[in-house]
Amino acid sequence: MIVLGLVGTPAGGKSTVARTLADSGATWIDADVIAREVLQRSETRRVLVQHFGAEIVGEGGMIDRGKLAAIVFGDDDLNRSALNFLESVVHPPTRLEISDRLRSAASRRVSVAVLDVPLLFESGWDLACDAIWCIDAPLDDRIQRSASRGWDAAELSRRESKQLPIAEKKRLSNRYFKNVGLLHPFIDQIRALYPTLTQASRQSPPDVGHCGTD
Repeated sequence: MIVLGLVGTPAGGKSTVARTLADSGATWIDADVIAREVLQRSETRRVLVQHFGAEIVGEGGMIDRGKLAAIVFGDDDLNRSALNFLESVVHPPTRLEISDRLRSAASRRVSVAVLDVPLLFESGWDLACDAIWCIDAPLDDRIQRSASRGWDAAELSRRESKQLPIAEKKRLSNRYFKNVGLLHPFIDQIRALYPTLTQASRQSPPDVGHCGTD
């Protein structure tokens, strides 16, 4: 099995790449989805409600992510402290679940596992990867796409400022993609590369591109 990590700019197209590879047969391990599942576990909810109060609880007794975000996202010391506590509760079980899914994929003899983890380099998950692809897109395109997530240009910039510069991500990656223009040609490009990944899963070391290539 080859573990392929994805990095890039916010709203640059990582999910499009992951979804395309999953449609081609890869196993997509999406850390954001896992973290949302962990957030709603009964033990996690109990700890967070005890710390932040019942106001973070929404309909059906589940954590309201919007209300929680209002507490933890910001630039003052109180926000940072709240975010640090949230991460201390959610990140460890999320890492365990990611590790479990990687082991499960390996035991099922999956050819390709796509590791889609925010801050992949910063959190050390790059060490679990056989190769890393970097996906970027022009700023105007990313601003337009991020609007569907409820982000404006300032929010996009804030999120990007918390990450490694794209030039450094590109340098550390095995292959670089610029997601420009129409989406279908980009998807076709990714789909066409899937056989190289399955072939690489049978090789040692894997040969899936060269650092910084377009």
